[in-house]
Amino acid sequence: MKVFDAEYPLQNGYIHNWITAGPQAIEVTDLDRFRDDDFKLQIARHYYEKDPGIPDTPVDWEKFKIGDTEFTWCYYRCQDDHFIDLTKFYHTCHYLRSWAYTKLQVPIAQEATLALTTNGPADVWINGQHVHRQEHFHHQIPHTVQFQAALQEGQNEILVRFEEVAVRECPYVMALQITGLPDDGVLVLVPTQNEAIARRHNLEKAFDKAYVDRDVYRRNDEITVRWPDDMADTCTLAVRFQETTGPIYAEGWPTVKAGSSLGLLKGFQVPDGPFLITLMPTPDEYYVHNLRIKREIPIWVLRNTYSQAPYGTYEQRRHEALEDAARRELGVFSEIAKMALGRWGKVLLGPIQEAIDHVNRRADCSDFYLVGLLGMMHRYMNDPNFPEELKQPLEECVLNFRYWMDEPGEDAMCFWSENHQILFHACEILAGQLFPDRVFTNSGQTGQWHREKGERMAVSWLLKRGRGGFREWDSNCYFEEDILALSHLASLAESDQIAELAAVVLDKMLFTMAINSFQGVFGSTHGRTYSPMIKGARLEPTSGISRIAWGMGVFNQHIRGTVSLACAEEYEPPPIIPEIAATPLEEFWNRERHAGELEEWCDRETGSWEINKATYKTPDYMLASAQDYHPGEPGYQQHIWQATLSPDAVVFVTHPPCMSEEGSHRPNCWHGNVSLPRVAQWKDVLIAIYKLPENDWMGFTHAYFPIAAFDEHELRDGWAFARVGDGYLALTASRGIELAKRGDNAYRELRSYGEENIWLCHMGRAALDGSFEEFKEKILNLDVSFQGLSVQCDTLRGDHLAFGWEGPLLLNGEEQPITGFKHYENPYCETELGAEQMEIRFRDYLLRLHFTA
Repeated sequence: MKVFDAEYPLQNGYIHNWITAGPQAIEVTDLDRFRDDDFKLQIARHYYEKDPGIPDTPVDWEKFKIGDTEFTWCYYRCQDDHFIDLTKFYHTCHYLRSWAYTKLQVPIAQEATLALTTNGPADVWINGQHVHRQEHFHHQIPHTVQFQAALQEGQNEILVRFEEVAVRECPYVMALQITGLPDDGVLVLVPTQNEAIARRHNLEKAFDKAYVDRDVYRRNDEITVRWPDDMADTCTLAVRFQETTGPIYAEGWPTVKAGSSLGLLKGFQVPDGPFLITLMPTPDEYYVHNLRIKREIPIWVLRNTYSQAPYGTYEQRRHEALEDAARRELGVFSEIAKMALGRWGKVLLGPIQEAIDHVNRRADCSDFYLVGLLGMMHRYMNDPNFPEELKQPLEECVLNFRYWMDEPGEDAMCFWSENHQILFHACEILAGQLFPDRVFTNSGQTGQWHREKGERMAVSWLLKRGRGGFREWDSNCYFEEDILALSHLASLAESDQIAELAAVVLDKMLFTMAINSFQGVFGSTHGRTYSPMIKGARLEPTSGISRIAWGMGVFNQHIRGTVSLACAEEYEPPPIIPEIAATPLEEFWNRERHAGELEEWCDRETGSWEINKATYKTPDYMLASAQDYHPGEPGYQQHIWQATLSPDAVVFVTHPPCMSEEGSHRPNCWHGNVSLPRVAQWKDVLIAIYKLPENDWMGFTHAYFPIAAFDEHELRDGWAFARVGDGYLALTASRGIELAKRGDNAYRELRSYGEENIWLCHMGRAALDGSFEEFKEKILNLDVSFQGLSVQCDTLRGDHLAFGWEGPLLLNGEEQPITGFKHYENPYCETELGAEQMEIRFRDYLLRLHFTA
């Protein structure tokens, strides 16, 4: 076999071009062996091998075996974050190891400084000699270790083996930087079986320039790949539209040049779901001649129509939700929907058995599926049509489960977070109701004992949420899981106290969604979220819930909450809540404070937590934020602020740690922040101050700014302007902004480089600010002064704001509170934090919620 070297430059000293293999994923089934806080290190040392495990010199697309497992060397090209990124979620514990290989050509023999960045342990071999091992675990933000190594003149083989121990979310990256090298004569060499190196580089340039202009395609949208007007070369390549699991729906072999575009198909021609647009050489080059390079651009298709105005009755929408879930074939909740519709002949046993198996393994998120299985047993197991062969496996599954963290056993299940707590309590209550006199094998206790324990813990959880609110505030992902639990309890709990409290807290959650939503978009600040759920409303997990509740939103792939709410026939939202959601006010100003105490047994820490949030809404837009929330501290999945103009036109700013949007990065490219900003909002104006750590990995903050979603937009004089209908937005940053024109977020991303930065957002509307052109002129004529980490600015409403990294928000020279709010303070409701009663008023309606045991 002939081997050829594809040449690449270093990128700021980083190697961006590798061939990789793995991960080898070894399930750790005996977790009881590895205890204490350093269990990951114990596991890594248990599986560690001194030999790299690579039998032959690596070449692109060559195969090799380790034990019975076969691996293939695949080309990997790093993004702007320099990472080989193999991040993934593992529902059970696994030991992982992967390999990366390349060659480095240097003009002279010399010592060099290498900086290896990983989340877990790693080894480096140069020219077959082991030169470095680092042994650490840094879960979310990887750690860099520098070391010296000798490089020989000419080619140097570099092999990196990097490891991780996965328990649920598993960030898993590697980057290698080499410094101290000459300016000239240094090349990265990737070994390949294909000699057409110039053709390879031409393809990679064309891949790099290609872009799509949105993340989610609707039913009638044409899915089009584009190339920019400044593309220098022409290139013939293959473009495929395929599912992430492989099936191909469309393929073209265009010759592309500056300004080219390729329409593949329309949304209605494929099922809903995630897809890849794959750019690759022609099939003959790829499969016969082993020119194995490609780029995959991820997108979504959602064919369902989004409702921006209320329609139908609750009963009609409830039935519609079940019909939608039943046709999706998305696991056990699709089968539950079929049962609810009486379509027993279409019920598939496989997805139900898969859910049972998931729970029996005690995999993470078992509580999500067990509560569904328990609801199914309560509602349908006595139906003569219920499959007899499922009854025994279901019974054994329920009796053998671990219902709380104090029971025997070690596993990957997460008990401590707010949503998991109530799901486990709901499972324990419903299981105890089903089998009150049976002994549960894991605990040795009866079902009645479990029910009573679950009820005690559920009451505590419900009272805290009722009186103090949610630590995972307005979480568009975990509100779905809370509603999954609460709808089951409100409908099926035999205790009147539990059922009533669950219904009351569910009322409060839906009210919170209603006042913090715009046209069905739950565009609030969120305590936890994921990237697809904030880049527009079409993939929000709460979108189907709001569609059931008040007729705005869309049914999508998130069916656990919608199916559970639709099956809970005993519950219906009080009519005041859909009225509030459906009736826009000319001006709505809402401030909230949610707070509580942390408990070590469930929160893994002690102390208190608090969130102060603001929402300003008109018929044309909404602006929402978490005010002064832990500025400068490490972030996780918090979504601190957002402006909403429509279901697709949302704008927000984050501080990313990487380019990946994989949900196990927390934060990632779009959800969360490496370092939390300091934010203050006064109605239609928001100031967000970012103070990045020294030597920050990415070095920028960025705004999601989806140009294709706007009716009009313009970048002018340092401002980004957007219009949707009669709603307007203006956004600027003290360090300047630039539109990203390449990468997976091309024409949807505004970057601003700098460790100290201030983003300023103004909202406007035609009713107050005239035409879009008039709005832009007014913004450009406002007095704005940035000084380091402080800003003074005038507003469109004639006010003057001053705000900085420290000190108060000043409105016309007067201090304006940004913390210490009431629990709710808006035109519908004023409630003190900790109150045992909450009154909501609108028109002739009055809803009184009681949070008492």
